[in-house]
Order: sequence, then C-alpha cells, then structure tokens
Amino acid sequence: MRLGIRPSVFLLRLLVVFFLTYLLWAPCAPAYTQLLALLTKWFLHLTEISRDPNWHQATQMWVQGTTIYYKHRLVASGSGIPAEWVQANLVLLIPLMLATPAQTYKQRFGRFALAMAIALILQVLDIAVTVKSFYASQIGGYSDLARRLYQFGDAFAQSMDTQLFPFAIWAGIHLKQLLGGVEPQPASAAPPAARKKQKAAKAG
Repeated sequence: MRLGIRPSVFLLRLLVVFFLTYLLWAPCAPAYTQLLALLTKWFLHLTEISRDPNWHQATQMWVQGTTIYYKHRLVASGSGIPAEWVQANLVLLIPLMLATPAQTYKQRFGRFALAMAIALILQVLDIAVTVKSFYASQIGGYSDLARRLYQFGDAFAQSMDTQLFPFAIWAGIHLKQLLGGVEPQPASAAPPAARKKQKAAKAG
C-alpha cells in the first residue's frame, strides 16, 4: 500500500485527527442531526406519494435531544432512532479522509467533501429503511417480500454501518493509492534532475 508517507506517520496522524474529531463532533452533532432528519423526511415523502390521504406523505419526523423520532399517520405512537448510532461512522470516516495524503489541499478537501456526501446519502437510506421496517411490522398493506427485504436492510445497516461503510467509502475514493498506483505529480513538483535539465536546455 503506497500512501506517499511512512505507515507510522500515517497511523500517528490518523490517531491525532481521530482524537480531535471525537472532541469537536459533539458541538456539531445537533445541527447535523437536524439536517439528517429533514433530508430523511423529504426522502420518505417521495416514497409516500399516494392518492389515499392516509398514506400520502404520512410520515412525521422530528428531533428531540439526541434522538430522531418518526410517526406514521396510521400509528398511534411513534418510535425513535438514536442519532449517535447513525452518525458514529463519521467519527471514523473523517480522520481517515483527512489523514490520507493527497497532492494538494484542494484534492484532499475535495475527496473529503465527496466522502461526506456519500456518507450522508447512506445515512438517509439507513434511517429510511429502519422506518420502513417498523411500518412493515406495525401496519398492514406491505407484502411478505417487502417486509422481509426491509427487515434484512435494517439488520444489515445496524450491523455493518459503523464498521464497514467508513472503510468502504475511504477505500473506494483512494483505490488507486491503495493498489499502489502513482498519482501524477503537479508540474511544480518536478524532480530536481528534471529541473536541472530544463535550465540547461534554456541556457543552451
């Protein structure tokens, strides 16, 4: 694995960034939770377009404390999802993305933004599948196949999201580096020998 730096340096940088992320994520988490709940509600409403008023955009979703609550119009009481469970993968993904070397800061933060966007999409899908799984077990109108698929998706998300998804996103974005490929160097980073040849050519 060729990351451009020694493995020991990468590990030390990863641990430092992980510690800082762990400390700084707490004040950022409430705002992120509100965004996550809002986007998930919009996504669920897209799946709940129906002529039946009982099923048309029937999901209510709100945040209270550190929990994302949801409720269907046909269900008397709602249920909740701990926001910490959904967001836990970011505490690992952020250090992985920021600690991995890149040619420029623009490339590093571009990759970081891409990773965060992918993580946000996966988190929205995770919550949506969890909500649908709850509906399928509590409300009629779902086929047996749909019920099984939602239950499988819910179980998969809960068991794999925190451990697998951060590494999968990080590895997918840095696949060339992980496979040992050499990224093109910027023109300003030409080797000293090449710069000497360029100067000699100009002098001649």
